[in-house]
Amino acid sequence: MANLPQLTTRQDAFVSYLVHDGMGRTQAARQAGYSAPKQTAYNLTSSPKVIAKIRNERNKLYQTELATTAVQTLKDVMGDPEAPASARVAAARTSLELAGDIGKHSQANRNQDRNLAEMTPDELAAFIGHWEGERVKMAKDVTPPSRLEGEDVEDAELVVPV
Repeated sequence: MANLPQLTTRQDAFVSYLVHDGMGRTQAARQAGYSAPKQTAYNLTSSPKVIAKIRNERNKLYQTELATTAVQTLKDVMGDPEAPASARVAAARTSLELAGDIGKHSQANRNQDRNLAEMTPDELAAFIGHWEGERVKMAKDVTPPSRLEGEDVEDAELVVPV
């Protein structure tokens, strides 16, 4: 949000207390120096320019401090041999999803909803490679057991899985 409207010093303080210090609206207005904090908090959180600033500050917080903390937490859980296996697997899966290797944001899934004619050759190759890998995972060996010596091919029973 490059063109955020300018706020007053008190409005900026209100946003900072609200977003960075985790205060409630009324408490943030009180800390920012407003004499009628409850009404002012309501008015401020109804103002489009204050709302835009709050959203901008929250996004910055999510993308910096919280993202760093979240990544470290995932690493800690994955590397903790005392953590339950389910927690370690969930942390690993979340990490892979965030990296775009699996899940709804993965390259393979991004391409599934697109028209094949719209894909680049590299995207098509990745799409085909993904589904060939899936096919290989599902394939079962249906080779009949080795024939007994002297048994004719015509007499051998073929087992066809259903």
